[in-house]
Amino acid sequence: MDRTARSHHTTQPARVPLPVEARREVALIFLLFATARIMSVWWFYPLYSEAGSFFLPFAYLQDAGYYPFFDYWLEYPPILAYFVVGLRWVAKAICGAGAVGWERACLTHAVQLASIACELGTMGLLYALVRMLRGHKDAARACWIYAAVFATAFVALSYVDALPVFLMMVAVTFLVCCRPRWAAIAVAAGFMTKVLPIGLLPGVVKGEPRWRWRLAALGIFLVFVGYFAAPFLATGRQWLACCAEATMRRPPWQTVWALLEGRHEFGYVGPAREDQNDAFCARHGVRGGTLSVLRSLPAEVYGPPPVRQTVFYRVASRFARRLDFVGSGGASLPYVVALVVVGLFFLVTFARLPSALPPRRQAVFAAFCMVLVFVVSKGWSPQFVAYLVPLLLVAFPSLEGGLWAALLTVTAYLEMPIWAVHVHGREGLLWADLLLLHVATLARTAILLLVLIRLHPRLFRD
Repeated sequence: MDRTARSHHTTQPARVPLPVEARREVALIFLLFATARIMSVWWFYPLYSEAGSFFLPFAYLQDAGYYPFFDYWLEYPPILAYFVVGLRWVAKAICGAGAVGWERACLTHAVQLASIACELGTMGLLYALVRMLRGHKDAARACWIYAAVFATAFVALSYVDALPVFLMMVAVTFLVCCRPRWAAIAVAAGFMTKVLPIGLLPGVVKGEPRWRWRLAALGIFLVFVGYFAAPFLATGRQWLACCAEATMRRPPWQTVWALLEGRHEFGYVGPAREDQNDAFCARHGVRGGTLSVLRSLPAEVYGPPPVRQTVFYRVASRFARRLDFVGSGGASLPYVVALVVVGLFFLVTFARLPSALPPRRQAVFAAFCMVLVFVVSKGWSPQFVAYLVPLLLVAFPSLEGGLWAALLTVTAYLEMPIWAVHVHGREGLLWADLLLLHVATLARTAILLLVLIRLHPRLFRD
């Protein structure tokens, strides 16, 4: 342990070997978790697969020599984009080329298996953190809850968020272990994977008691962000800029801020239905040769016939150099007021905290910061619940953390699949569409605010 860590530890951590029965219990938890997840990959096919729908056209473009941030932009930062690129290579090397349905299934399963591997890492870190803070019994219980919560399962099988969640937990582990400079590297990697782990940066600052070391940690964060972006700066700088601009421009979705602006859609980024034509592409700098390549791909790559046009022009829009179609980038007055209020609240809380936080309070502060990020975020997608579940199980005793995780899982389930798949856009169900969206959004926001209320006093006691 370094000198900085010793200076604000009240006790020195002692390594006590686990009894044999405890080790067997942990091994059983991980064995049951891994087997259940792996078996579910081939037994259950999710209603939605981000790999098989959003990423599949870009996987075929990869075969044509087009790569993210060299030839086009994505709303996902480079590490996540190339995580999928690498898995596409692996899937094709193992499964070989074939019909679109075969290649979709291979890519989907490759992403699912990689997500399960990341989940095992996340659960391992969850166990280590909770054991460090509250002992083996609560750590084992937290792992059982993590394995049982439906939200973690549907995110691993349907989305690509398991990697950024794992990187977030790596950063939290370094913070709790009083390694803020290593945490800064993990936060940089998480930021360049899915942006959201940037919420842990205040914890990096509170990991050092002296400002010169705080600035050094922030400098490490910036250096590694630059390191991860460096391969694209020579020829893909404009695409990195487009990624950042799209993130800033995106209008609110599935949050109270979206409801206040009368927006009742999910987080679609692409041209509106009336703009899904070649004239849109010409206006926004998409070259004709690119459209020819996109049209040369098998039609099935763009999904079933009812959505092919939308998916085709959504993919084409990632070659656009002008992004005014994404949104205005402006913020409504209620959102600006909320940002100011929340910002002041956070600054007062940050100033009241000691110069460097001990491990238990560092874990609570990490959860506090991430929940605050989701409260003020313009957008929310159901898979974001996967970021909160492990943090809540670390910050709270496992029973309370499990309760909050279960409540957030219910609201996520109301949004996806009930609202997004079975109700939204259906003829004759407009009233149910609006009611369900409002109920799920307001309930989730209320839960997050209650979690903040529960976390705040824990910041000021060991």
